Amino acid sequence: MPSLFLAAGLMLPTAPAQAEWRRAETANFIVYGEGSEGDLRPHAEKLERFDALLRRQFNRPALEDVRKLPVYLLHTRRDLAEVFPAMAEAKFAGFYSASETDVYAAVNRRGDDDLLFHEYAHHFMHQNFPGFYPGWFTEGFAEFFMTARVDNPERVEMGGFNPGRIQTLNQSRWLPVEDLLSKRPRDFTTREQRWAFYAQSWLLTHYLLADAERRRGLDAYLADMGRRVAPVEALQNRLGHTPESLTAALRAYLRGEMKYVRFSMADIQPQVRVESLPPSADRMLLYSLRSRYPQSPQDAAALLERTRSDAARYPQDRLALVTLGRAELQWGDLVAGEAALTRALAVAPEDAEALRLLADARLKAANAQQDPAERGRLVREARGHLARALDADPTDYRIFAALARTRRDAADYPNANDLETWRLAVAFAPQVMRLRLEAAEALAKGGEAEEAAELLDVVANNPHEAGTGRDGAAD
Repeated sequence: MPSLFLAAGLMLPTAPAQAEWRRAETANFIVYGEGSEGDLRPHAEKLERFDALLRRQFNRPALEDVRKLPVYLLHTRRDLAEVFPAMAEAKFAGFYSASETDVYAAVNRRGDDDLLFHEYAHHFMHQNFPGFYPGWFTEGFAEFFMTARVDNPERVEMGGFNPGRIQTLNQSRWLPVEDLLSKRPRDFTTREQRWAFYAQSWLLTHYLLADAERRRGLDAYLADMGRRVAPVEALQNRLGHTPESLTAALRAYLRGEMKYVRFSMADIQPQVRVESLPPSADRMLLYSLRSRYPQSPQDAAALLERTRSDAARYPQDRLALVTLGRAELQWGDLVAGEAALTRALAVAPEDAEALRLLADARLKAANAQQDPAERGRLVREARGHLARALDADPTDYRIFAALARTRRDAADYPNANDLETWRLAVAFAPQVMRLRLEAAEALAKGGEAEEAAELLDVVANNPHEAGTGRDGAAD
C-alpha cells in the first residue's frame, strides 16, 4: 500500500469540482492540480525551493537527466478517495507511492507541507546518498527537514518543530536509547511506541545537527553504522555518550532553547512552465492513478465501466485512450486494450506510456504462449515498443526494467548490457526497492557481488518495508 499521510485537525468542507486541470513543470517536479495558474504556480515554486534547501545543506549539485517527481494536488476527500478508496473511511492528507508501477505523491492541497516534505526528504536521500543508515536517522532526517518553511524566499526557516512531536516527547513514555538506536518503525507493535520513535528520532537529529562538533561526531557515527559497528559502541566512541547520558542530554536540550535558522534564498528563482490539460483530465487523470493498483473484482468492474463510459466522450484524446487501454489490459478485454493504445499512438505517435503498456501486453501474451517461435516473436515486438518508448522518455525506469526482464530467459543473461540496463533502472528510481532486489540478483549472477550488496544495503535501510517491493507502510 502507499505510504499514508494522516491528516491533522478537522476536514474542511468539500468544494465543487473544477473542470480545468493544469500541469506545472519545474526542474525536479511535475505538479498537477485544478484551478488557476496563479494557484498552481506557488506550489511548484515551493517544492523547488525545498529541494534547493536540501541541496544547499548537503552541498549536492542539481542532478541532470533525473526523473521528475509527479505530485497531484487534489481538492477534496472525494478526489483522494477516487485515487485510493480507503481514504473514504479515514482522514488522510494524502500518500506517497514508490513502486515498480510509479513513483509519485497525491496530497490534499489544503493541508500543510510537513508530511509531503517528510516523504520528499526520504525520496531525496535515496536519490542523492543511498546507503545503510540507522532507522532513527532515516526518520529523524525526514522529521527534521519536514518543518522547513519555504513559502517566502526572503524568510526561509529550518529547524522548527512539529507540535505533535513535542506533545509526544512531553507526555509519553520514552523508548530506551538502545531500542531507539537499533530498531525501525516496523519493529514496534504499538502506536504509542511508533510515535515515540519518530519524536525521539527528530529530537536526536535536531540535537546532533545543531552543533558543529556534534555534527562531525554524527558523520563518524554514521560511518561506523555502515561498517555494522554495534550502535551503543559507536555512540560511546563517536558521540561520547552512554545511553543514560544521551537520554539526559536530550531531555535537557528539549527543555532548553532549541535553535532554528532563518536565511534568504532569494537567488533561487524556480522556473515553472504551466500548461492546461485537456477536458478529459477532469475524470481520466484520477482513473489513471486508481488503475495502477490492484482492485477487488467488484471495484475493478465498476472502475472499468466508468472508464469505458467516460473515455467514449473523448475518442481522439490521448489521456482518455491510454487510461482506457490500461484498464482494459488490467480487467477487461486484451484486444480492446491494445486497440485503445494503438489509437492513442495514432494521436501521439511517440507516447512513452502507450508504448510501454503495449509492450506489457505483448509480454503477457508471450508468457502465455506455448510455441517458442511465437513467444520469441511477441518478445521482439515488445522490445521494439520499449525501444521507441525509451527514445521518447529516456528517464523512465519502468522501460529499463522491462527491457532487462525480457532478457532473463536468454542463455547469456546477464551480459554487460543487461547489467547496465538494471543500473539505469535503479538510477532513475532509487526509491523503488523491488528494482534494487532484481538488479542485485542480476549483478550477483553477473559476478558483481560487492555492487549487489550495496544495493541490498539500501533495501535493508528502507524506512517502511523490509524489501518486499510494496509501496510502503503507513508513517
